[in-house]
Amino acid sequence: MTWRERAEGRIGISGLPGVGKTTLALKVAELAKQKLSVCGFVTIEVREGGSRIGFDVVELVGGNRMPLARVGRGEPSVGKYAVRLEACQAIRSALSQRCELKIIDEIGAMEFKCPSFGEYLQNALYNTPRVLATIHRNYIDVAKRFGFEVFWLTRENWNYVFQQVVARLGLS
Repeated sequence: MTWRERAEGRIGISGLPGVGKTTLALKVAELAKQKLSVCGFVTIEVREGGSRIGFDVVELVGGNRMPLARVGRGEPSVGKYAVRLEACQAIRSALSQRCELKIIDEIGAMEFKCPSFGEYLQNALYNTPRVLATIHRNYIDVAKRFGFEVFWLTRENWNYVFQQVVARLGLS
């Protein structure tokens, strides 16, 4: 399969916080596992006392979970979060795995704090026939340069976008 053919299998989901981007990615992954090998990672909110205190990276193969960011001071930082660079190894590992559908949650500022994230992302895109990524709204142009077709997700169009993603990835 050529690079251009693979580009047709690059689907991005963007939207405001809390609309269900990660949930959509996880539901697509579950559906895809019936037909394809699935790998990659998701970024899960960590809450304490009803407040978001950070994010963890969870590898889809093996379930390895590592703290990606926590509220507080530290370098590098993104907004009120200090990014924990030790999580970059889990992200690199997930991007390096071979499979038929790679889930990348997300392409955004925290992930780009990881050394060589763009390089690992590019290699993952080249070596994987189908990719579904959630994309931070400020990184849509970056994703489009990587060849992603980007859908804007809202609570109102969630089911429609889910069906479009399933169809474009050849899962229906």
